[in-house]
Amino acid sequence: MRTAASANPEPPELTYGTYNGFAYMPAMPGIAYRVLFRLLGTQEPGGRCLVTEEELAEALDVHRSMVGRGLQALILAKLVFRQAKGIYLLNPMISGARSVTEHLEAIGSLDPADRLDVDDYQERYDASVAQAEQEKKEKRLGRRSSPGRSKPASTVAEGADVLSLSSVRDRSRRRTPRS
Repeated sequence: MRTAASANPEPPELTYGTYNGFAYMPAMPGIAYRVLFRLLGTQEPGGRCLVTEEELAEALDVHRSMVGRGLQALILAKLVFRQAKGIYLLNPMISGARSVTEHLEAIGSLDPADRLDVDDYQERYDASVAQAEQEKKEKRLGRRSSPGRSKPASTVAEGADVLSLSSVRDRSRRRTPRS
């Protein structure tokens, strides 16, 4: 039999939120939306989410690397801010709060660059993605030319028509088909 208490459960801590920020949602990888909805459903007041990538991966039944990819897209879109490992903060424009006042104060204190309700939101997201890809590429290139992996100096006289071993390694290992 249902009691009055079970028919009217205690209201959740989050009682208010404005979600019109979703009208500006950029085109992101599908996993980003799944991660975002999970974070929205598990947030504390003010949008704080205490969850690790491993916990999200288990809850979503995906590999942890997929969760990382989704979180990266959300961070670049400024929908989620990473405070520390396992601590994320939802953008106040999509997070819940205990009251209207608390919610509006959070939005009011938001850096203008982090607002979602701007006409060039997709362009800003695309630029953030391009910049992150460029930084990733530069980091990869930096690893290849790191001091520990430097190419050996050639001992052949300058101008000699000899390939050094390191330049042979840099060539493609594919063989061209013979005609």
